[in-house]
Amino acid sequence: MFKRRNGFTLIELLVVIAIIAVLIGLLLPAVQKVREAAARMQCSNNLKQMGLAEHNYHSTYGKFTGSYNIEIPKPPTRPSYTLFPWCFYLLPYLEQQNLYNQIDQNQLSFAPGGVANVNTLPMQTPLKVFICPSSPVNGKVYNFPVPANLGGTLPGLPAGTLTASASDYTASSGIRNWTQLVAPLPTETNLTDIGQRHGCMRVTQHDSPSAAASFSPALGVTDITDGTSNTIMVGELAGRPDFYNAARTIVGPAGANPGAGWGDAFNGEHWPNGTSFDGNFSGSDVAAGTCLINCSNKESRGYYSFHTSGSNFLLADGSVRFFSQSTNNRVLVFMITSQLVK
Repeated sequence: MFKRRNGFTLIELLVVIAIIAVLIGLLLPAVQKVREAAARMQCSNNLKQMGLAEHNYHSTYGKFTGSYNIEIPKPPTRPSYTLFPWCFYLLPYLEQQNLYNQIDQNQLSFAPGGVANVNTLPMQTPLKVFICPSSPVNGKVYNFPVPANLGGTLPGLPAGTLTASASDYTASSGIRNWTQLVAPLPTETNLTDIGQRHGCMRVTQHDSPSAAASFSPALGVTDITDGTSNTIMVGELAGRPDFYNAARTIVGPAGANPGAGWGDAFNGEHWPNGTSFDGNFSGSDVAAGTCLINCSNKESRGYYSFHTSGSNFLLADGSVRFFSQSTNNRVLVFMITSQLVK
């Protein structure tokens, strides 16, 4: 009579391994969903902190920050134009007073001629509040060339290199490509194209009243006639300075997407006008189209996140909402504009 051995046979062991593999296969998607839910919540919390900071800024100055502020030269104190974005002015209200104090507002935010200045290192500081956990960028430091005269708009501005830490958020300056995005009917005479419609964050100038007329004034709560709960202030534009398409694939010239950093003035220059739904580069650009969420992260084209099926937005009342990428364009366009569209 043979004595039975205690243990697994090979077949039993293979069955156990197969069961474990199936369980892992079932568990992984659930884990990924939990991680994404946590990341989306953290992203929403980041925007909530920005909203609180904007309202604290408003309590101090009676207005929200501009999308970016531009000051004219005042030699010798300010030898050149200076430009700083909305994110910079929120630093004292985001527990970053020390970093704010390190930045000289009379000096350029980039290195002119490639020569470092007092602002070069502070601009490279990664700030968690401007980093979405779902984004692959993770606040990386990147270099971006700044052209002389900024394309002819600021005579005397030297060429240089901006070295900055990337942000996954952008101001909402307004909307363009109105006719295609809204597609008004002939009977909707109130919705005719007027060239552009402004958002609640405008270009400002703080200390030169004589030049301020050429800029839009900063807005306060009472200036947003569409209502603060109906107006987008900040949205996600993640993945920059690289260009991402709808498939979350890098396309186009790598690292050339402007306005990526929290310290980059053109983080405040974002006028969505839509792209194709694939978000792919054709030649040197992304085709125009009617997609506004999660098709392309190219500046002034739309909003973009690495969340599933949509993106987070901060509204002017300080609340945060998640808009699906299938949101009707009219809804999103009217949420971007700060003036009541009847």
